[in-house]
Amino acid sequence: MSAPALEITSHPGTVWRVGFAPDPWDWSDWKYAHDDGRFGGRWDDQLGQFRTVYAAESLYACLIELLAKLRPSPGIDEVVMAIPDPDAQAELYPEHPAGTVDVSWLSRRQAGSVTLAGRFCFVTHSKNVAALRLHFSPADFGIGDVEFDAALLKDSEARHLTRSVARWLYEQDDPVAGEPLIDGIEFRSRHGDELRAWAIFERADDGSISPLLSDLREVELTPRTPALLAALHLHGLRLR
Repeated sequence: MSAPALEITSHPGTVWRVGFAPDPWDWSDWKYAHDDGRFGGRWDDQLGQFRTVYAAESLYACLIELLAKLRPSPGIDEVVMAIPDPDAQAELYPEHPAGTVDVSWLSRRQAGSVTLAGRFCFVTHSKNVAALRLHFSPADFGIGDVEFDAALLKDSEARHLTRSVARWLYEQDDPVAGEPLIDGIEFRSRHGDELRAWAIFERADDGSISPLLSDLREVELTPRTPALLAALHLHGLRLR
């Protein structure tokens, strides 16, 4: 298979991750692949045959991604308050107010940084969007009458397409070196273009973590961690 004309970035350097203790950089156990044997991330494998670990350029960027899932819907408190409660059940079974994150969320997680080597496809680079457009049609994925562009690659509802892109990139070989052309994907967060992130592909002979990682350093994540407080503030959240 001939290598496409892709824009490749090399050796990102220091990257961060917030994962589950005690080994945040481990590949996720296959038992958590609930989507027909696939993981649900944007750059996971559409065929469910390899795993992906995600990292970002800073602890703040990692937390922005994770905490975004906990944001309350606009006006949710008003909706809840408007629900009739003639038996005062809400007082008997109180729930956390919208916009709060229980501090136990921290106890299950561990933060750390590593040095990341390897070659990555900056997927929304103009050259790469043009190359991928030749191989992928949104209509083939039931997306509708839209163009294949950078916005589509950021669309959280287009995961069948983006995971297929990940599979296609995973399969590209370097004809000169006789080895995989790409070790993963560089992308921009949907929560801000200034937030860089990487999806690192698992290869068949990898151990419990990617061999592209070195200099692993753990960082304590506490309710007073500045990056955590900044990410909570951005999303309108608070710890309780």
